[in-house]
Amino acid sequence: MRGFTFSGVWLCTVLFTGQALADMPGVENPNRAKFNYMLNCQGCHGPSGSGTADGAVPQMQNYVGYFAGVKGGREFLVQVPGSANADLSNSALAEVLNWMLFTLSANELPADFKPYETAEIQRLRDQPIEDVEPVREVLVERINTRLERH
Repeated sequence: MRGFTFSGVWLCTVLFTGQALADMPGVENPNRAKFNYMLNCQGCHGPSGSGTADGAVPQMQNYVGYFAGVKGGREFLVQVPGSANADLSNSALAEVLNWMLFTLSANELPADFKPYETAEIQRLRDQPIEDVEPVREVLVERINTRLERH
């Protein structure tokens, strides 16, 4: 019985990991990406990406994917201080952003979404956003306009 249980757990792990990799382009290691989210993002955005009730920390769950579908939104997700200044390599930041988008907001991603790549992260990190709120307001307005049209 013990061998069966171990084999069953092993099989589920292999199947789940394979499925996760297939569903998350740009995420080489989902466990590492989740760990990096926990260390660099979860403290403010929460384990599920829910943000704070007062809106001081924006909700990512079921929402952050919309940014990838509006002009300037893709860039914004890399250039906000939390991303641009994260103690992560460019490849690790690309992986964690891709993981976040597919894990927290896959249904909101545009159909033609392309995962972040290391070179893009480097280029965008070199141009961080200093005053986030006005940029975010413009992007949220673009998101809302897009949602109203659909």
